[in-house]
Amino acid sequence: MSSRDFHDTSIDALLRAQARTYGNRVFVKENARVWSYAEAEEHAGALAGGMRALGLAPGDRLAVILPNLGAYVITAFAAAWAGLILVPVNVRRSREELLARLSKTRPRAVVTFSDPDEFKGMDHLQAVLDLKAGLPDLEHVIAVGAVGRGAIDWDDLSRSNPRPPAPMADAQRPAAILHTLGSSGEPRGAVLTHRALVRNAAGIAQTLECSSNDVFLGAVPLTNAFGLAPTILACAVSGAQLVPLKRYNPGLALALIASAGVTVHHGVPTMFALELNHPDFHSESCRSLRTGIVSGAPCPPELVTEVRQRMGCNLLIGYGLTEASPSVCLTRLDDGPVTATQTVGRPMEGVEVRVVGPDGATLPTGQEGELHVRGYNIMQGYWEDDEATRQVLVDGGWLRTGDLAVVDADGPLRILGRKDDVINRGGFKVHPGTIEMVLRSHPAVRDAAVFGIPDVVYGEITCACVVRWPERQAPVEALLSYLRERLPDYAVPDRVLFFDALPRLGSGPLRMAYLRERVRIRGAAWKFGKNIDTDAIIPARRCNTSDPRELAQYCMEDADPEFVHKMRRGDVIVAETNFGCGSSREVAPITIRAAGISAVIAKSFARIFFRNAINIGLPILECPAAVDGIQQGDEIEVEPATGIVRNLSRAKVFQAQPYPEFLQRIIERGGLLGYVEERLADVGK
Repeated sequence: MSSRDFHDTSIDALLRAQARTYGNRVFVKENARVWSYAEAEEHAGALAGGMRALGLAPGDRLAVILPNLGAYVITAFAAAWAGLILVPVNVRRSREELLARLSKTRPRAVVTFSDPDEFKGMDHLQAVLDLKAGLPDLEHVIAVGAVGRGAIDWDDLSRSNPRPPAPMADAQRPAAILHTLGSSGEPRGAVLTHRALVRNAAGIAQTLECSSNDVFLGAVPLTNAFGLAPTILACAVSGAQLVPLKRYNPGLALALIASAGVTVHHGVPTMFALELNHPDFHSESCRSLRTGIVSGAPCPPELVTEVRQRMGCNLLIGYGLTEASPSVCLTRLDDGPVTATQTVGRPMEGVEVRVVGPDGATLPTGQEGELHVRGYNIMQGYWEDDEATRQVLVDGGWLRTGDLAVVDADGPLRILGRKDDVINRGGFKVHPGTIEMVLRSHPAVRDAAVFGIPDVVYGEITCACVVRWPERQAPVEALLSYLRERLPDYAVPDRVLFFDALPRLGSGPLRMAYLRERVRIRGAAWKFGKNIDTDAIIPARRCNTSDPRELAQYCMEDADPEFVHKMRRGDVIVAETNFGCGSSREVAPITIRAAGISAVIAKSFARIFFRNAINIGLPILECPAAVDGIQQGDEIEVEPATGIVRNLSRAKVFQAQPYPEFLQRIIERGGLLGYVEERLADVGK
């Protein structure tokens, strides 16, 4: 059968067709448990009959909270057969995230499991049972491998009523609700049809030139779009074998590749990097690998090249999103080295793309704009969220992706980053995704996030937050040198900060607003003693300019001649009693801000930097213990709202005195002028 035979097929019809063609071939192999295509059809049909016997009707939602197990694969086909809408939930979701998804979709049944030892103490079955009282639509809890405890046994359910229901014929009906996060961080459920998912999978299988001789590795979570269409369904379209990895671990993945003879390996860039850097990696153990897709995050060209050379895998780069079922573009097996490593290839058959400017007009080749997608694969909409749907589906079915892209002259597409994330640094557009991609290609970097923060000189500056591998402690200068070799000078981050872990919304995306606030006032300490006047450290002879760059250049040069060369934007002044008290020059505080100083930690509010700080809204914190406990060069993080001062270099935390109420209001308004204008406005009311 060709891929075109699956252009208008439901998920359950796909399994029945492949059971007729490949009946005795292995479909799913999970350790000692094996399902042939015929056995998978029989089990899925019986399970569908059992669920219908419980009273579940076509259109009801069936939530599934399972790791990468054969049971998940069978359940997905059973839900389709019974006419239920599948609602997969990643096992890494917290209870709060789980509740949000179940409350929104209101499933009548949940299929889950219990293995707290394997999943960091999280008992998913118990979590569902605990939440059940607050979910009035939830009637049945079905457990895989966990008998009793108020749940229906998954195996018993399929044996209780082995007669499958009559197939549902309409491939245009909803098959799954897959959650994605909007800009607010709230989950939105993309409603995807049978036809969209199966046809997308068929196109992927065709591009990868898959056959019944292939063995797919189930490494990505099968509960997300990457796991459903490119993995489960593309494997079924090919009549191939799937070996699911219950929980991703690079060592276990390498072992399974070798033992199962895996030929198709999908993953996010981090997975391939972990495998290449694992002590158990040996090129000869990967000799069975043929191809696969890397997607889900920007992928460094060096990583694609390394996978091809060291793993012997003709890796393709994919671009997609949950709302597009999910694949939009793929490179091809015979692409040249530039297209194959630096682009996301060309659109899938039946999928259109356009690049749109701010005015909504389609841009010509080579110009940067927002990527729009249209085709059979686009979602019906967000589940019960018409307003969110209207925001992204425009002009007769075009999906606004929110991603910036450019189409090369010869056709391939390049993804530049998220539209809302672009940093405008002194008039230059900086794409965080590109910098993150290069950072993650450094062998010492485990994770990275790049974003812009306000700056008086450049408008915005670029900040990179980096998590390093514990055994590979690259200093800041080493990372900056690495970036300078690979990026334009304006795109090299102004600041690089190290974190043990980046803050996330549960197991999902980064808490960017929180991270921005944390790094906005974080830097090295510059310590000054008593009776230092700002007029003395900002030479008057050089302050007869309004250019903030020139002002910043001379800031404090008399106090420390090397200051301008060593200071980073975001650094903090730590001051003794009479620092800056006598200055009446307006240019002094402006210069301090232009230089990038973000806060002052002082022993007393009484006179420290008082006039200068309130003029420009610079946060000052009164904390004698912090001043005494900080040494020159220590890495300091300040939270003005809470008065917290952290000396990250010495693992000490200090609590500053609360701001006087009027000073807090001045700082919140950005300085004395803003405060006075607000007070005058209040008087006039």
